[in-house]
Amino acid sequence: MDRRPERIDLARADDPRDVVHRAVACLAQGGIVGLPVEGGWVLAALGPHAEAVGRLSAVAGAGEGWSIAVRGPEELADWSPGPSSTARRLARRGWPGPLSMVVAGGGLADRLPAEAAGRVVAEGSLSLRSPEGELLREVVRLVPGPVVVVSPAGALGDGDRLGVDLILEGAPPRPEVAETVIRVDGDRWTILRPGHLDEATLARLAGTILLFVCTGNTCRSPMAEALCRSMLAARLGVGPGGLAGAGYHVHSAGLGAADRHPATPTAAEVVRDLGGDLVGHRSKRLDPRDARHADHIVVMTRDHRDALLAHLPELEPRVRLLDPEGDDVDDPIGADRATYKRTAEAIASHLKRLLDELGFR
Repeated sequence: MDRRPERIDLARADDPRDVVHRAVACLAQGGIVGLPVEGGWVLAALGPHAEAVGRLSAVAGAGEGWSIAVRGPEELADWSPGPSSTARRLARRGWPGPLSMVVAGGGLADRLPAEAAGRVVAEGSLSLRSPEGELLREVVRLVPGPVVVVSPAGALGDGDRLGVDLILEGAPPRPEVAETVIRVDGDRWTILRPGHLDEATLARLAGTILLFVCTGNTCRSPMAEALCRSMLAARLGVGPGGLAGAGYHVHSAGLGAADRHPATPTAAEVVRDLGGDLVGHRSKRLDPRDARHADHIVVMTRDHRDALLAHLPELEPRVRLLDPEGDDVDDPIGADRATYKRTAEAIASHLKRLLDELGFR
């Protein structure tokens, strides 16, 4: 006879870590755990436990969104070997968060037991998600094996659900941040089930981001940003305002910037002469999240590179000096117009080589 699930209210728990360990133990022993995520509830079972996954199917009812819960974007390639650049960008920028991606399976997906594979793998594809809620992410981090999750029919908070062994109750789910489900085929993506992340947001997450970095974000990096926008738009055959629609985003920031300062007037003048526009520029201090999201991080000096990598060493493969010869682009702040002009012209020359190298010819 089925017994009613044990319920634990995290708000009343003496130590939330003990609750997480109880959930991990329950899954490891073949149990089913229910817990809240961003926009609803999920039921979870450990993939290697065929009997638990079988029970999960019955308990979830007409549930949807069968997925593997992963720790984060670093696990994408474990389940989908050789993911496209678009899939990597969406994972890096959308996880953890209310995003499920259906991708080509392989790698660890080929090792799933038949019961689990029958639920999460279909025609060579499987769904991966990395929920934003810390509770499930901690469970996934500690559990000994892949976690299968499904959104059940109905809310677990409405009453007891027979067949579930443990229900963890924390902050109530927020329906307004319901999961968005997309399919990624190479560099193309399509929405399978609408949710919190709309098409415009997904397009931004999937786009290529170039980020220019200097110190104060009022001279060198804004000049590089403005000139790159102009040059890249010309090469793509769109106006500067059409870059986002073409899937490209160009930004700048400063390691020691004070926010909301305009570009220096002389920088704006010399950039305008070269076809760029700094009229609306406002300085911004580099946000580590923005740096992690960027595909190409272009710094002006070796000191900028070293300072950035001292705090974010994982970004090294994506950080480069603007000067392809490895020399610094000196700061023209406080100098005369001729110095600014030489700096802007040097930046434009370096950008031409950079765009050539990136394949924009």
